[in-house]
Amino acid sequence: MIGSNEQLFQSVFNYATIPMVLVKADGPDFTIITRNHKHQMISRTAGHNMVGRAVTEVFKPVFEKESNDLSILLNSLSLAQSNQETIKVPVLNFKEYANLDGSDKGKLWQIEIVPISGPARMVDCLLIIWHGISGSDPEQELQDIVPVMETALGEELASTGEQIEQGSQEREAVAEELEAVNDELVQTQEELNEIPEHQRDRLRRFLMQASAGICILDGPDFVLEFVNPSFFKLFPKRDLLSKTFLSAFPEIRELEIWNILKKVYQNGKTFQGNEWLIPLINETTLRSEDRYFNFICQARYDSHERIDGLMIFVYEVTDIVLLSLEFEENERHFRGLLNAIPQIAWTNTVDGEVNFYNEQWHSYTGIDVGKKKDGNMSEVVHPDDLKYHIEQFKTIIKSRDNGSYELRIRAAKGDYRWYLIHMQPIKDEVEEVLFWIGTATDIHELKLLQQKKDDMINIATHELKTPVASLKASMQLLHRMKHDSSERMQNLIDVAGRSADKVSGLITDLLNPDQLNEGGLPLKRTVVNLSKLVEDCCETSLTKNSYDIVITGDKHLEVICDAKRIEQVISNIVTNATKYAPESKVIAIHVEKIKNVAKLSVSDKGPGIPADKIPFLFDRYFRVGHSDQTGLGLGLYISAEIISKHDGEIGVESVEGKGSTFWFTLPLG
Repeated sequence: MIGSNEQLFQSVFNYATIPMVLVKADGPDFTIITRNHKHQMISRTAGHNMVGRAVTEVFKPVFEKESNDLSILLNSLSLAQSNQETIKVPVLNFKEYANLDGSDKGKLWQIEIVPISGPARMVDCLLIIWHGISGSDPEQELQDIVPVMETALGEELASTGEQIEQGSQEREAVAEELEAVNDELVQTQEELNEIPEHQRDRLRRFLMQASAGICILDGPDFVLEFVNPSFFKLFPKRDLLSKTFLSAFPEIRELEIWNILKKVYQNGKTFQGNEWLIPLINETTLRSEDRYFNFICQARYDSHERIDGLMIFVYEVTDIVLLSLEFEENERHFRGLLNAIPQIAWTNTVDGEVNFYNEQWHSYTGIDVGKKKDGNMSEVVHPDDLKYHIEQFKTIIKSRDNGSYELRIRAAKGDYRWYLIHMQPIKDEVEEVLFWIGTATDIHELKLLQQKKDDMINIATHELKTPVASLKASMQLLHRMKHDSSERMQNLIDVAGRSADKVSGLITDLLNPDQLNEGGLPLKRTVVNLSKLVEDCCETSLTKNSYDIVITGDKHLEVICDAKRIEQVISNIVTNATKYAPESKVIAIHVEKIKNVAKLSVSDKGPGIPADKIPFLFDRYFRVGHSDQTGLGLGLYISAEIISKHDGEIGVESVEGKGSTFWFTLPLG
């Protein structure tokens, strides 16, 4: 009778899903001992007997004539034997070989050579393993190859998106491998007799090095007759060999797994369990722990086709399952948070495909939760905004950075409301985008207020322009008649005319809704003589006749600026000096060059500014004086904005009782 152990050894090798050839470590010939069904399929030599033939003789015809692939293979075999370590050979082209599925679409293979040691710890034979490469992207595919003698299932996995994906792939691979073993073990008996007796010991050693936990249970009492090292590693502190399965694992008596073992022994039907929860006692802590396993339990038959035991193949997948459960819990928590926020929210894949909408989305749009997500956004975006939405969305995804834009989204009742769309990438520690979070915030009321403001500004502009136009017309008439008046009256008429023109221009600029929405006034920069600009500004000021304005400094200093805006700043600062320092009859203006900028200072001898108020001088609507003083507190705020747009600086120096100096800088011409 052929021993059940030998049946199991041969089954694992002969029906593995990866092509393999076992050769003697008798280089340079490397005589073939055996090869499995998968290798027979890809080499199209199922009817040929290659046992006892040299690797050189068998493989030479299948290599390209001009290549040195055969030499590479032989050298790699020698290296694996001498170094006693696994060798991965570069991609080789077996011109006569088929793909794994039997087709001709791929003939590139990476060879892995695994040395198998004998009792004296010397390499007795070598296992040649074929990993198929499609040829479209060999380098990428080589990164995905996992040696058959290794497994990552026992390693701890960190809770990152990349590791979760890797864990899922490994779970699928383990399940597929166990399923393949399950389908193929039934054919073991017919093929076993082809293997010579003296080679079974080598196969046994090969099986002992298998990464899957393997055990054989003998008889109806399920005595542990054979246990390989990988199975021992799963339960290192348990006494296993020659023990009944129930005495080795007493905690399973009340579990479903125990009933499964008995059913397989009774009816011979193979059972496969994936991610099966089996609580087991930890021999160190003596506490029950949840452990998860993928396993196959199959009946073993004697020479009379009677069931006389069980064979079990097992992988532990606890780490992967716990990681998956944690990920699922985190995902539920994350989606719960998105459902709790008042805004519409969703998530996108790295490529921008929507894979989740929160409840607010479905409630607002009326789109069913179960409806396909693709295209939902395009269905509800206003037709006039659709092209803009697509362009902005693609731009943000491509930029890999956050971004926002506005559009109108249709509600369930058919009306549209304005929303602010914001896209935020979620990245890992190396700044790779894992996924995107999108939110839509209702800004409809704000947009309506904006429209009302624009309408009000348009009305105000119209109403202001009418009297100003009349004023300008009157000033033009006065200008024609000024020759009949005194010199002082003529100067006043000129000043009033120029002031009317400035007021008209400021109304047009300041009350332009489109300009305000775009972020303020545009600058018309030119090269300007700063001292001349100050003189012109003071010449048109009515305060010139009440105060002594003294201009000192560099008379030839030129700056790059918008003359109208800077004149507005100078006028505001000078006016403030007369308003808040009425007793100071002298206003000193100094122009100087400091490093690479021009600095203009306006000084008075007034009461000064309290130190606690200086930090707020350039804030909107802030006023230093009492409520009976005129003004809205916008002058210095607007001045600061103008200087900022010129890439300059503005500030103030003041000491109570001694006066104040306001200053600003501008780029040189």
